[in-house]
Amino acid sequence: MLRLSFCFVLGVLAFHQLARLPGWWWLGAELLLIVSIWRRFALRPALALLIGFTWSHAFALLTVPPTLPGEGEVLRVLATGRVVSLPGRSHEPARFIFEAGTIEGLGEPLSGAWRFRLSWRDPPAFSPGQSWRLPLRLRAAHGYATPGAWDYEGWLYWQGIRYTGYVSRDDEPRLLPDAPCCWLARVRGATSAAVDAVPASDFTRGVVRAITVGDQSGLTEEAKALFRATGTSHLMAISGLHIGLLAGVGLFLFAAVWRRIPALCARVPARLAGAGVGLLLAAAYAALAGMGLPTQRALIMLGIFALGLLLRRESSTLHALATAAVCVLLWHPPSIVSAGFWLSFVAVLAILAALQWGRGEAVWRQAIRVQLAIGLALWPILTAFGMPASGVAPPVNLLLVPVFGLIVVPVSLLGAALLFPAPAAGTLIIEMLGQLLDWIEQGLLLVSDLPMTAAGSGAPGVLEFVALLVAVGLVLAPPGIPLRWLALPLFALAWLPRAHQLDSGEFDIHLLDVGQGLSTVVETRHHTLVFDTGPEFPTGFSTAEAVVVPFLGTRGRKQIDLLVLSHGDKDHAGGIGDLLADLDVEKVQSGEPQRIGFGAQACVAGERWQWDGVDFEFLHPPADAQLSGNNASCVLRITNAAGSVLFTGDIERGVERQLSGSLADKLHSHIVVAPHHGSRSSSSAEFVAATRPARVLYSAGWANRYGFPAPAVAERWRDAGARGLNTTVAGTIDFRFGADGVISGPGTYRQDARRFWWHDGGLAEPVHAVSSAD
Repeated sequence: MLRLSFCFVLGVLAFHQLARLPGWWWLGAELLLIVSIWRRFALRPALALLIGFTWSHAFALLTVPPTLPGEGEVLRVLATGRVVSLPGRSHEPARFIFEAGTIEGLGEPLSGAWRFRLSWRDPPAFSPGQSWRLPLRLRAAHGYATPGAWDYEGWLYWQGIRYTGYVSRDDEPRLLPDAPCCWLARVRGATSAAVDAVPASDFTRGVVRAITVGDQSGLTEEAKALFRATGTSHLMAISGLHIGLLAGVGLFLFAAVWRRIPALCARVPARLAGAGVGLLLAAAYAALAGMGLPTQRALIMLGIFALGLLLRRESSTLHALATAAVCVLLWHPPSIVSAGFWLSFVAVLAILAALQWGRGEAVWRQAIRVQLAIGLALWPILTAFGMPASGVAPPVNLLLVPVFGLIVVPVSLLGAALLFPAPAAGTLIIEMLGQLLDWIEQGLLLVSDLPMTAAGSGAPGVLEFVALLVAVGLVLAPPGIPLRWLALPLFALAWLPRAHQLDSGEFDIHLLDVGQGLSTVVETRHHTLVFDTGPEFPTGFSTAEAVVVPFLGTRGRKQIDLLVLSHGDKDHAGGIGDLLADLDVEKVQSGEPQRIGFGAQACVAGERWQWDGVDFEFLHPPADAQLSGNNASCVLRITNAAGSVLFTGDIERGVERQLSGSLADKLHSHIVVAPHHGSRSSSSAEFVAATRPARVLYSAGWANRYGFPAPAVAERWRDAGARGLNTTVAGTIDFRFGADGVISGPGTYRQDARRFWWHDGGLAEPVHAVSSAD
């Protein structure tokens, strides 16, 4: 059973590595192959693998989100449908999922079922279950295709969402008579609103909403960062922990009552009655939480174990865990690519192992053993998914898991439940709980300042990952296994630097996909330069934290030697505070240091330095210039034996003309990052002729409202012999300038690491390798 379950999981995993979704013809071939080897006993492992692959394929084909007809990147439609999610109201604009039944504006009216993730600025009061007629502007869902960044496209795709957009002002939104549907969403919305009205701290309200109805929109960015830093984010996600605790409470309490009634015990054993009630309570809680994928996984796992108890089957817990994994993947195969799937099952495995080898010990020693086992066992999973593994997580969770399980979760549910029949009592309970939660927040703030919080960053290599797996196996192995002491040095690899080593005299450039903005990372052997941090939005979201910091983690870079912020506009210098809070930054320079703050110094034309055999020089702005805005942008040239790359910020034609006249001999570069994202206000004919690059790179957002890069600009660069490449369709773009005089690349992350659920905008030009000979 264990071997077949493993092969099935492996087949599911193999399918989700595909770059393209095979069609129905391939599915038919897979089914024929299954039939042909069905009765061959020796091929059972291969059969299980093939069934996992084929079932995933069928599931993907059957659940592909429907498309809309129409040309262009942005679609203007009038949609009629209903709100099917809790509106996230913590920040403007409000975000929600809208299920449309009819679409107008694309020719003939369309009928069907489409799910859109929308934002609505300054909305009227609206709630789940309401029907609306909304004017929308839609575009294909498009995330940040950068190593380490969250797979936003996958998260949407597996919820049946292909388009995102916003409620426009093209027409007046109209509320329609409510349909008798979505009663559960209405209950969740009313509960969330009632909790939000309680006079408690923002932290308290956010935590209570998160662990009662699964609404994390009330958590501030600071609170989320605090939970991440201390390894306690799982406490805010309703999954196996919360559902299992509630089921356990139901089992033991109801069984205790059942035992006091002999007539009932004679018919049904108390243990079985308690298990049934516990499972029902867990299902009700999962429904209240929105029945998201993590709660579905947890409920299936719990159901398998409860079913074994109800049927009085004394099977191995390891077999039950394997069965639960197969059932979860039968229900939703894409769970295999989520960190939550692996974290859930590895955590349960660690708990079982810790309890197995800690039999007969005192309860407090078992609790310590379990928490340490969980913390250590999850390390390889966290590193594999590029997630921070906090060094303080085991001791912090040792305290907070029982506090949340025995106090915070049940008291929050009780308080939220009483807000409707007895508002005063419910409010009082949540206010009293708020005192405890505020103390927890203060404690986490103190812990987050400890130097051991970050246990390591960066994606591990194969050997490092295997070493961590071996270390986990040694820790969870039964007593008496030889060489268990090797676990400690193997775990020490989590703290070792994992920077990608470069030779002296060479450098890498990574033009990150940050949407409509700019951010580039430059690496030499021992130094790191970041040129711009990308955009920041009114909600507080910044690509500095969501893209730049995770990317540097995948490269094993924990320090920025120089942060260059070309100028002060938000699409280039957004989220500076987030970056400085997460990483050590030695120096900050900008063309507008007064707008930047944070001790930034001016970048001045003529300033030169050398790192590890690589030359750097600022070409603009002059020391005596009185410039602001785009034309104040720092212009940086980096050179080695292979050639040079030119970073231009948002300079416009006037500055380009000055540079072309006074510094023409220094402008020629093999690669140029197009000024101002390819705007018509930049890339003048004189500048293009002076730079004469083999490559021009555009950093622009998908379906951006400015139309960057402008077609005329792209044609001008193309006519000059420069091949264009855009982060919109290529994702993060990588080049290596070798010390041997060869330029390697480009690497295009959206193409090289592609998964079939990613949006494909289509490359405007074929991707050709570039060398210094071009």
